Amino acid sequence: MTGNFLKLCIWAIFALLVVVSCGPSGPVIHEDDDPAFDRGRSYLKVGKEEEALDEFLSVTRRMLECPKSHLEAGRLLLSLESRKDPVSSIYHFRRFLLLKPESREASKVKQLIVTAEREIIRDLPGKPYEDYLELIALQEENAKLKRQVDDYKARLGAPLEQAGQLPRTAVPVVVPPRPVPPPQPAQVRSYVVQKGDSLYAISRKFYGDSSHIDRIFQANRDSLPSKNSLKVGQTLRIPPVPPNR
Repeated sequence: MTGNFLKLCIWAIFALLVVVSCGPSGPVIHEDDDPAFDRGRSYLKVGKEEEALDEFLSVTRRMLECPKSHLEAGRLLLSLESRKDPVSSIYHFRRFLLLKPESREASKVKQLIVTAEREIIRDLPGKPYEDYLELIALQEENAKLKRQVDDYKARLGAPLEQAGQLPRTAVPVVVPPRPVPPPQPAQVRSYVVQKGDSLYAISRKFYGDSSHIDRIFQANRDSLPSKNSLKVGQTLRIPPVPPNR
C-alpha cells in the first residue's frame, strides 16, 4: 500500500512539472519594446557607438526575432575600429536577411556582406587576393562611371544603353554605288515630210546642223531615189547619231 502511494505521488509531481513547463511563460516582448534596444538607439544618437553595440548584442543573445538589433550590431562590428569583427558582422547581417528577406534594406545588407568579406580577404597573411580586390574595385568604378554617363544622357534626352548590351560605336554607313544602267540602243525616229521641207532643214531640226543629210538619205534609200526627191506626207526614218561620233 505504501509503495503504491509513493508511485502515485511521483506521477503527480511529474504531471505537475509537465503542466508548468508547457504553460505560458509570460508575455512575449517585441524587439522595439525591449529596454536594451531602446538604450542602444539612444546611445547611437549621442555618438556612443561602443555602448550601443553592447546593448544590441545583448538583445540578440536574448531574443530570437530581433532583425533590427542584428542589423545595427553588424554595422557597428564592421565600422568600429576598436571592435571591428567582419566575421561576426557577416553573421548578424545574414540573420537579418533570414528574418527580413523582403526588407527594403536587403540589397544594402547584401552589399555590406560583400564589404565584410573583402575586409577578411584583405587581412589574410601574404595578401593572396590583392589582385582580385583591385579587379573588383575597377569593376565598381566602371559601374559608377557608367551610371554617371547614363545620368548625363538622361538629362540630354539621349537614349540609354540597355542592360547587357554593348555600347554603340559610330560605324560609317557605306552606301553602295548606284549601278550605272547599260546604254540603251538609240531609237530610230520617224518624221512626216511637210511642205517646204528639205534634207538640209530636216537635218538641222533633228541633229542641230546640216552635216547629217547623207545619214538621213542612206537610211531612206528605199523611198528616196535622190536627195531632192522628197514628197509631202512621206514618212522618213531619222537614224540616231553613233555614240562615238
